[in-house]
Amino acid sequence: MDSQIRNVELNDINDLIRINELSIPAVNSITEAKFEWFYNNSLYFRLIKSTGDEIYGFLLALNPALDYESINYKWFQNRYDQFAYIDRVAILKKYKRNGLGKKLYSDLEQTIKDNYKMIACEYNLKPMNLESEKFHLAIDYERVGSLVTENGAKEVSLMVKNI
Repeated sequence: MDSQIRNVELNDINDLIRINELSIPAVNSITEAKFEWFYNNSLYFRLIKSTGDEIYGFLLALNPALDYESINYKWFQNRYDQFAYIDRVAILKKYKRNGLGKKLYSDLEQTIKDNYKMIACEYNLKPMNLESEKFHLAIDYERVGSLVTENGAKEVSLMVKNI
């Protein structure tokens, strides 16, 4: 599948919101204002698209020094000094299993490898996201913990990869 990766631009935000919303519950819903905050504060915010400009998905990563309210982010922040945190990755369902997520993860690694030696992320255990579990294990992420949130309604597997 032909694809290109490029940095997100502000005029992409509405398309990314649509992709994000279609990816729930693998990711949570967020506002346009939060996407703009991510745009201004991200370490890595890139999308993958067709040569004809159809956006297939995106990946967003943060550095460890932000004042960011995510419980999952704070879990890593309290345990590790230098890491890139994948806050969200979303690929449109009709384009999954075509290697697009792997291309984004690989691009992230290549982009940050001189400044970061670890990438942190999580996937849902409750509700279970088997696809994400298989993906992360296949690309050498290892589980370092789990976290139950929302009064037991959600649980995530906390993962890291040394690069």
